[in-house]
Amino acid sequence: MLASLRNVTAQPGFQRAMPTIIAVLAVVLGLAAYLYMREPARTTLYASLSEADKANVVDALTNAGIAVTLDPATGDVLVPVGDYHRSRMSLAAQGLPSSAPEGYAALGDIPMGTSRSVETVRLKQAQEIELARSINEISAVQAARVHLALPERSAFVRHQEPPTASVFLQLASGRRLDEGQVEAIVNLVSTSVPGMARENVTVIDQTGRLLSKSLDDPASILSDTQLQHRMRLEGIYRSRIESLVTPIVGPGNVNAQVNIEIDFTRSEITEERVDPEGTALRSEQNTLDVAANAEARGVPGATSNTAPTEAELANDLASTAGGGAATENRSSSELRNYEVSRRVSTTMAPSNRIIKIDAALLLRTQMVIDPETGLERPQDMTPEAIADIERLVSSAIGLNPARGDTLTVTAKPFVSTLEGVSVAWFQTDWIEELAKQIVTVLLLGVITLGVIRPLLNRVLVPSGGSGMGHGGLTEEEAEALESVEVADGETLEDIKAKLKPKKSNISLEMLDTANTYDDKVAVIRMIVSDEAGRVSNVFKQMMKKELDQKA
Repeated sequence: MLASLRNVTAQPGFQRAMPTIIAVLAVVLGLAAYLYMREPARTTLYASLSEADKANVVDALTNAGIAVTLDPATGDVLVPVGDYHRSRMSLAAQGLPSSAPEGYAALGDIPMGTSRSVETVRLKQAQEIELARSINEISAVQAARVHLALPERSAFVRHQEPPTASVFLQLASGRRLDEGQVEAIVNLVSTSVPGMARENVTVIDQTGRLLSKSLDDPASILSDTQLQHRMRLEGIYRSRIESLVTPIVGPGNVNAQVNIEIDFTRSEITEERVDPEGTALRSEQNTLDVAANAEARGVPGATSNTAPTEAELANDLASTAGGGAATENRSSSELRNYEVSRRVSTTMAPSNRIIKIDAALLLRTQMVIDPETGLERPQDMTPEAIADIERLVSSAIGLNPARGDTLTVTAKPFVSTLEGVSVAWFQTDWIEELAKQIVTVLLLGVITLGVIRPLLNRVLVPSGGSGMGHGGLTEEEAEALESVEVADGETLEDIKAKLKPKKSNISLEMLDTANTYDDKVAVIRMIVSDEAGRVSNVFKQMMKKELDQKA
């Protein structure tokens, strides 16, 4: 290859084109260096950003491989013109810049003479912007928008409508808001607007999922609490199983899953029982009435109803005391209150009663070496070992077969390593890039040698120099050419044979001194290889003479 390269470089055409090739390469390299070292044109990405947003924007663009700089005069963020749109798209994907415009600052721009309706709309817009800025301070929120619906006040109370609000949140990738944070946003918006109730605030995220729930909906709140309780209880059971079985099969060789069905129905039973055998005297009341009446006397028809005199009364008493007959009336009543024994009991059934437990346990089979093949193979667990593990797990999590609880234990080999996709060496990225570069260089070479070089050879006039003043021949070749006489009918090979130097490494004396036939043939071969042109010329002349004689 070196000899071929030397032959190519020794060609007169290549030597003539060498200055032009060098000049073209120098121009191309200089132009490439200029384009590479030239400072690209830059434009302002964002103006009037806060210092915190500038720091976040510069860090994000630097990590994205964009040559970002700051204007030394204004401090604005500058990026190359070709990377302007890519920079904005990259920052928008990361939620930058995160600062929102000042809300109340826009109120100072209201011109004098503005109508009341325009002032109301501008005030509402300022409130929305300020609320959005406050919500943006939450770490999980990338952007927020607040829409307020503020009805006009009416002079009649029955015609007044309550204000409402809607909050749109764009959450960061992989982040979510818990119930406490959503409730805090609802409270922030409701307390910022006079007369707004908490149930009139709606919060949604970028996926259209409703984050705020009605506060007077106990079913939704209870369902979330029940789900959390179920997941927490399943996690406790799963950790019990893994901690119990891991010492037996080893860490990483067990996987347990538990499904618990829980009845969250609330029931309350109030029962009142009366014991007829058990009585107690609570109160008793006895009453006795006695009345004595004197015997009726006197003449019928007389004034018997006249009040008696004192003497008569005295006589009546004496006669009564002496044993006279009289009328006596008696009446008695008795009231007794008894308390009957009774019992009132209230029974409340538990609202988180476990109905059924389904547990599944997957174990890794141990790998042993097969003595016959010498390869690893999985060794199945014995039924006794699986039965022991089933009894341990059943006792640990309290399985009740009468309730319908189930337990499944299975031993299978695990996939220990992940099998990746192998890519051939000629399909790698750097090979493809190298192939593209090589094809580009070959195309440039073909264009340069096949198109540019012939054009330069025709256009450019060769300048003087050694070997260039005699049609590309050296001075010795030119002198030899002048001394050679060209006869009629001689070909190019005959002329090249005459241009050979007169001195030869093989003389005719070597042919005379050769003794054997083989030596003479060897000498003749050497002469022919060294003086091929002259030998061919001799044979041509001999054949020409023979042809002339025959003619």
